[in-house]
Amino acid sequence: MQMNDLFPLTEREEAINALHYATAIYTAAPVVDDLLDAVDWPRGNRRLVDPSCGDGIFLGRALARLLRERPEVREDELLDVLQGWELHPSAAQQSRARVAELLEDHGWEPGKAMAASERMVRQADFLTAGPTEPYCHVLAGNPPYLRYTNLHQLLRAEYQATLPAYACSDLLHSFLDRCASVLLPDGEIALVTADRWLFNVGAAKLRESLGNSLGIHRLERLDPSSAFYRPKDRRAGSPPRIHPVSVVLRPSAVASIPLSAAPVFPDKQGQPCQQPGITLGEIAKVTLAPWLGTNGIFVVDEATAAGLPVEHLVPAIDTDDIRDGQLQTPTRYAIRTTPDCPPPPAIMAHLEANMHRMAKRGLRKIPWLPPESWHKRNLDEPILLVPRIARSLRPVRVPSGILPVNHNLSIVAADRVTLEEIEAMLSSREANEWMQAHAARLESGFFSLTTTLLRQMPVRF
Repeated sequence: MQMNDLFPLTEREEAINALHYATAIYTAAPVVDDLLDAVDWPRGNRRLVDPSCGDGIFLGRALARLLRERPEVREDELLDVLQGWELHPSAAQQSRARVAELLEDHGWEPGKAMAASERMVRQADFLTAGPTEPYCHVLAGNPPYLRYTNLHQLLRAEYQATLPAYACSDLLHSFLDRCASVLLPDGEIALVTADRWLFNVGAAKLRESLGNSLGIHRLERLDPSSAFYRPKDRRAGSPPRIHPVSVVLRPSAVASIPLSAAPVFPDKQGQPCQQPGITLGEIAKVTLAPWLGTNGIFVVDEATAAGLPVEHLVPAIDTDDIRDGQLQTPTRYAIRTTPDCPPPPAIMAHLEANMHRMAKRGLRKIPWLPPESWHKRNLDEPILLVPRIARSLRPVRVPSGILPVNHNLSIVAADRVTLEEIEAMLSSREANEWMQAHAARLESGFFSLTTTLLRQMPVRF
């Protein structure tokens, strides 16, 4: 029998446990030390706060510095200049144990050391119970990264009631916003974060809000395989599925990189449209290929297509039809339907027999329409296909009459240049370097390519 069988967890405890399990990946000491080197602390009565201290690695490394510089520091002074917040009870205890051990090693009596650690580390939620007015000179740590869609409803509702809407899509956004709101005028924020808040469109309002008072003083990529470690009760084996950076924010007047709604790219710390010249969006039409839902319904194989009216079928391709940079002969077909006219009986029978397999988000009120309509799409011209997930920018020529599917990117030449000229531009070394500097990183060396990104790409290098 487990302890939870005797003492069932409350809904809040379950929510906190779920949050901890999803986000408890801690920062390695060298990364912590490097960030602490970048901030103006310890000095005088400047206060350093870790808003989500986990097992106390940031607090511990900061405390060691403080004790070296001020070995005779009094308890009241210590607790004023160094503080931590942690929501999860066992993590808070780990953090307190780390602090107490350091104090004991420095000569503090064990009971006094433990009492000080309990006051230094507050077991509470920084987002809802933390300070609400300027209070901190330095905020340093590794706050959690978790999309609100994956957050327990109880915590999600609390945060949405407390925080501005632009800070409620990811917990990292919430912590960035709250840290900025409690920062004193000469303060600085030094955090390990996932990189996407810097350039995602969904974080534009967050960047704009932060940029009203702060800018980037330092921004560096981290190696996810060495920047973190996991608690002992977490499964090991692979690095976190993020692309981390260390970032130091300071008042705008002394920051080296301004913050605004515009994206900032860690590998090329500027904005994609700052370069002079023409962009791809000005000379070509960049669109997203339609998603037609679960395979076998609106996209069928050759055997199924053989029993359907050929005039309602269009050859369809996906990235698995590309081999060694060349498009292979299509082996699938997309069923073309229109909203104002039911399809022939054979197609209707096929759809009715298979629609139960359609992903919920792909169902339409008009039962013979695909999740994303494409019946007005012009297929009379050849295009360039760019996979939306790729290691390099390698456009593939697609003849007319073929439909790309599944949200890959298609490029159609405008009047100013030919498709061949665009293909040569996109195949250049400069274009690939630009893409790798500006695209969101994924796992295993892949990048996420979007229509917005390609439209902003300069085509004269």
